[in-house]
Amino acid sequence: METLSVMLHKLNSGMIIAEDIYDASQLLIQKDTMVTPEIIALLNNHSIIAVTIYNPKAESSSAAKPVSENIPITHSERLRNSDTFKKFEQDFQKTTEEFSFQLNDIATQTGDVDVDGLFASANELISETTNTYQLMDILSNIRYFDDSTFAHSLNVAMLANIFGRWMHFDDDDLKLLTVAGMLHDIGKILIPSEIIKKPGKLTDKEFEIIKTHPTRGYKLLTQKNVDKRICQAALMHHEKYDGSGYPLGVKGDKISDLAKIITIVDVYEALTANRCYREGLCPFEVIKMYEDEGYQKYDVKFLIPFLRGISDTYLHNTVLLSDGRKGEVIMTNQMVPSKPGVMIDNEYIDLTKAPNLKIEAIL
Repeated sequence: METLSVMLHKLNSGMIIAEDIYDASQLLIQKDTMVTPEIIALLNNHSIIAVTIYNPKAESSSAAKPVSENIPITHSERLRNSDTFKKFEQDFQKTTEEFSFQLNDIATQTGDVDVDGLFASANELISETTNTYQLMDILSNIRYFDDSTFAHSLNVAMLANIFGRWMHFDDDDLKLLTVAGMLHDIGKILIPSEIIKKPGKLTDKEFEIIKTHPTRGYKLLTQKNVDKRICQAALMHHEKYDGSGYPLGVKGDKISDLAKIITIVDVYEALTANRCYREGLCPFEVIKMYEDEGYQKYDVKFLIPFLRGISDTYLHNTVLLSDGRKGEVIMTNQMVPSKPGVMIDNEYIDLTKAPNLKIEAIL
């Protein structure tokens, strides 16, 4: 019978596992097991990213649907139905699996870090797109319910690479920034898995242990001949410009530029990505949060161009407004990126002049 590989977020109850699933040498799930909610939870707990299933019969998919239901009507639907997106999604799955092994090897084995190899794996994905806005667009649509350090770090690396190109970084600095994104959370691999994967709320003691991951990551990387700027990004990616961060509580220019960028990107990725316990926030809602409180917490020389770049990404996207209407973003706002201009049924609405309206979702 034909099989196919699917990412965990697409696994549904009733599907049949087509290959034995292992975590290291431990057999987790046998071939021919039917998927249940408990199976999905087990896979998620072991950070399994993708599984092989028997391909459902064609007639059970969409054959009974009217043709009109299969016609993409929004930008996101058109994108997700494109060959470019489908190939990227497959390659993203494969790269994330490989990256999980790379990070675990760095954390558990002696020897220096293969920085060139890490960058090459991310850059291969990045090079599949024609420009930064296409890559940003794809990443915003490929988000899936995965709490793993690996998927998050790979997303942060690609978002950091996008931002570095918006800032016209040279090739060396772009490589440094990308790898810093890949390694910024490596200290979490040294945290007990029962804390990292705990489904409920952390206790105060557990949260204090989580907060040691920047220091753990820094110590690990400094022992492996890694560029000190990458080490500093691992140490300082939870520091804030006003001194309210951790673990050092430093502020201003005491924080390295690389760490300042990773911090901004890390928070954006965490807020917009889907998780098993909640859906990601709308990018424009996150931009508004940065506008409300971010100018004190983050270096504005990086924050402002980042917010403008995000807003520019969604030009000509269909959006849902807070009053239930749908419209198209036709003009971005450089001064207030969270309030672009939207066209609704031939009516132009400048959201800066409509304080009671906001964008609630990208469609």
